[in-house]
Amino acid sequence: MNIYRTLIFFGLALFTGLQAADNVWSQETKALSPETAQQILSGYDGNETMAFRFPDDPKVKRVSEIEDNILVVGGTLGYGSSSETVSNTTGSYTLEHKVTDFRILLGKDFTFWHEEYTQPTRIYLTYGYTMLSSDVDFTSVTLGIKESMRYWSFYEGEKFSLYPTLSYELGNASLKRGDESISGFTSAFAVGVVYERLGFEYGLEVLSDSISWNHPIDGIADEAQGLQLRLTLMYRWMYDE
Repeated sequence: MNIYRTLIFFGLALFTGLQAADNVWSQETKALSPETAQQILSGYDGNETMAFRFPDDPKVKRVSEIEDNILVVGGTLGYGSSSETVSNTTGSYTLEHKVTDFRILLGKDFTFWHEEYTQPTRIYLTYGYTMLSSDVDFTSVTLGIKESMRYWSFYEGEKFSLYPTLSYELGNASLKRGDESISGFTSAFAVGVVYERLGFEYGLEVLSDSISWNHPIDGIADEAQGLQLRLTLMYRWMYDE
């Protein structure tokens, strides 16, 4: 009698599976509980029929497979000091400046050598306007690379993350004094921390920069070294938005 029950049980299970084509069995599909199986067998003994089905697999929320960054846009505001040294073969003198610096940024995040779709490395272009306390202002254009170290996050939640950053920039600065247009080579290194939430990045950086000005008079060297505290605000525009 038991062998007949077993055959009937598996026959009903197979029939039900064929009828429910959308309920595909997998390793995640749960078996019938002993109570449900006993109800089926008892129903057979009493010539009673009952509907039964295997529980569906848990529904998995589908996440977009495309997580590439389209664009990063934002701005920075810095404040600090700069020490400018002008020298020639006979001597030198140094000027101290207070510095206020504003920049707009346009860039894109890339994966490069990291795990696929993580994109912690940013290539960006900035256009800046800098004001010195000596009533001198100048503009600059720089190309930078930034490492957003989300993989070393200080603290991380479902929708936010706090992590360190490193960046390096190279570019050209230009100013006008009277009828003279002066250009200079600029470089900057920054270390900071970023709070990222819902695509927005709120950052705080310490930046060390230098400018080597092409002085209009031959034989005179004009070098400036600065230190700034910089606030940053960026937005990461992604393909899946």
